[in-house]
Amino acid sequence: MKEFLLTTCLTVIGTGLYAQTTQAGFAGKITDENSRGVQGASVEVRNESTGFTTKTSTNVNGDYNFKELPLGGPYTLKVSYIGYGEQIRRGFNLNQGDLIRQNISIQNASNVLETVELKGTSTLKNQIENLGAATSVTAKDIAKLPVNGRNFTSLMDLSPLSKGDNIGGQLGSSTNFTIDGMNAKNPTSAGSTTSRSGAPFSISIEAVREFKVVTNQYDVTYGRAGGGTVSAVTKQGTNKTQGSAWVYSRADWLSSPNTIDGKKRTNDFSTYQYGFTLGGPIIKDKLHYFVAWDHLQDTRPLIIADITSTLDEERFRITQDNLNAFVDIGREKYGLSNDRQFGSFDKKRGSDAVFGRIDWQINSSNLLTIRNNFTSDLNKLGLQDNKPITLYESYGNDKNIDNSFLATLRTSVSANVTNELKLQHLYTYQNSSPGDLLPSQNIPRAIVENIVSKVGSNDLKTTAQLGGHRFAQESFKNNVFQLVNNLYYSTDKINYTFGVDLMYTHASSIYGSEVNGRFHFGASDSRTALQNFQDRNAYNYTEKYHW
Repeated sequence: MKEFLLTTCLTVIGTGLYAQTTQAGFAGKITDENSRGVQGASVEVRNESTGFTTKTSTNVNGDYNFKELPLGGPYTLKVSYIGYGEQIRRGFNLNQGDLIRQNISIQNASNVLETVELKGTSTLKNQIENLGAATSVTAKDIAKLPVNGRNFTSLMDLSPLSKGDNIGGQLGSSTNFTIDGMNAKNPTSAGSTTSRSGAPFSISIEAVREFKVVTNQYDVTYGRAGGGTVSAVTKQGTNKTQGSAWVYSRADWLSSPNTIDGKKRTNDFSTYQYGFTLGGPIIKDKLHYFVAWDHLQDTRPLIIADITSTLDEERFRITQDNLNAFVDIGREKYGLSNDRQFGSFDKKRGSDAVFGRIDWQINSSNLLTIRNNFTSDLNKLGLQDNKPITLYESYGNDKNIDNSFLATLRTSVSANVTNELKLQHLYTYQNSSPGDLLPSQNIPRAIVENIVSKVGSNDLKTTAQLGGHRFAQESFKNNVFQLVNNLYYSTDKINYTFGVDLMYTHASSIYGSEVNGRFHFGASDSRTALQNFQDRNAYNYTEKYHW
């Protein structure tokens, strides 16, 4: 099935914008000795760590305004005007949502002997007002807080209205995810990743500078969200070459030597996550890079009717003899593999996240940012079917690939006009396939219902399955193209934002539950369920078509 979706949004508002990135900037008023606004004063901001520099001039009231500045710092604010002494303010760091207001008074040059410098405070924080509750998670929070699995979305729970992907009591599908101000929500799963079996992460936590959870908002500046928005901003390189490397492990020897039912564990139970980051200058004050790689290798036991005692028979509601009979019939009558079909197995999962970003200060008016985020996840035996006992061959594999390419151009058109243009291609792919013991075309399922087993004095019943996983032929592919342009226009009285957001989605999906058919076997008046299974006497057959 192919779907085409085009979404368009045009916004004209006094403050804010539709698809925001940093929401950070400086604003204030420049006055003279008599506290009157100075028109035409030159105001310059510079990020000392990257060399990013932009300028503006004050309006008739002496007001100045910088929008959508790159995060980080320290920033230096410099004010100059003919006939007046230069004023410099240093030491400001910008986080997502910071709007730092600095009112500066300048004096006639005849009254000052040199440039006046004052040091700001890196902890100064003036949040832009949101029409709703918001929780910011800064770079320091991400670095110091323990995160199981190192997925930054786990820290969403720091918001009092968040529980997992659910915000404000709404479904997780009502939560919008953005990275660097652009859509990061998967069209198929309506979540941050494609995975049917829960991919460990959608971006390396080492590539996330900070993020914000905005809830209960009724503001046009945040769209595509019924419950709330998770807005993340990525890291960038600076003039200093620096990096990191890490290894996090849950070693097998740290795990209990016994399973939950007291048996001696024979399978590996470990998780290793390792990677690195590196960032720095290509050309100082001009061109910078940042890269990150994160790898997760998870191995754990997969237990399928591992019966070694009467207690196990009670727990799985089937005797060892009946389970053996079910498997023997499958091999004799239905072509079931001679490979081991129940017991304890190794289940392995491998995931990678690769992030790269380049920031290029083309000139004093233009900053170009190009970044790419790639994730891959292969979850072998990650798809379990819906019956109490599912043989090994019925487990399916889950493969997921996501890639986001984003180009951003910030342009200072004039002293009172700033434009930010963004273009993104988001690609998502999810494929469910049969396990390694079955052909890629998959095979039907055989479900034997109400197998009766005598365990002690009790008659216990259960249902067992062999054959292919019912979803093991589905795949979903999406190509999402998004263009966002925001223009900021400042007048003497009002600051305007004009925004347009165009999104085109091309979805190619194969839905196919039970396309190979499903046979049901049960007890009849004179025959048990296993006997009818041996006689190939199914009481029902179901087949569905993929589309």
